[in-house]
Amino acid sequence: MMRVTMGSVQVHTRAESIRGLGRRWRSAAVAVLLAATLSPAWGPMAAGEEPAPRSEPGEEQPTPPAGPPAQIEGFRQARFGMSEEQVRQAIRKDFPGAAAKLTSALHPSEKTTVLSLSVADLLPHTGNARISYILGYRSKKLSQVNVVWSSDGTTGGDETVVGIANSLRDYFTSENFKPDSVVVNHQLAANTILVFRGSDDRKRTILLVLSGVAAAARSEEKKAPKPPPLTLELSYIEDAAHPDVFRIGKGQF
Repeated sequence: MMRVTMGSVQVHTRAESIRGLGRRWRSAAVAVLLAATLSPAWGPMAAGEEPAPRSEPGEEQPTPPAGPPAQIEGFRQARFGMSEEQVRQAIRKDFPGAAAKLTSALHPSEKTTVLSLSVADLLPHTGNARISYILGYRSKKLSQVNVVWSSDGTTGGDETVVGIANSLRDYFTSENFKPDSVVVNHQLAANTILVFRGSDDRKRTILLVLSGVAAAARSEEKKAPKPPPLTLELSYIEDAAHPDVFRIGKGQF
């Protein structure tokens, strides 16, 4: 099993920090920088993202976990490459009680089809999660799945979201992803934490990003509108480097 040298992500009741890598982050406020790691709303990770940071002096180098290489196939019974009808069937099998409320939308800029629904307690006592299944612009096949948990803006809600982040990080670090693809508790910017990133041998990627602002920090914020509460987004991405989205061709404008 991979030995992770980073400490758990924590939100403090005094709202001065989120902790990871044994160091203090500057603030409890974290905001998703989707432009840096995800394209707008539902898009995949940008190509050329920096590799896993090296351990600091005195830190142990993580060792790859034992077992067969990790394989990223999709989310539960929904597999990459499925048609819309196949994805709908998979959703009905995975979430029979919630499938009736499945919605469909066309992404305004990427022109992908997004099937979405809310599901309660994907992990025990964690409230509702919003799951989005993205079908590629050209292929019309499943290319990405996003799962989003959001705090209700209370301290208890924040603790739930951060607890999910820590549980999922520990789960994914026990899997045998390509060592040079793994990033854990990495501060992307002053307000952003990449909780986990890992890829398999086919360059399929899992991305876990914590964002938003903790309850105490929100109450201290004098400016309006107030920043959003803590949000955790888990993405399963078939091809982060070559997303199947609409792009304007060269010379068209």
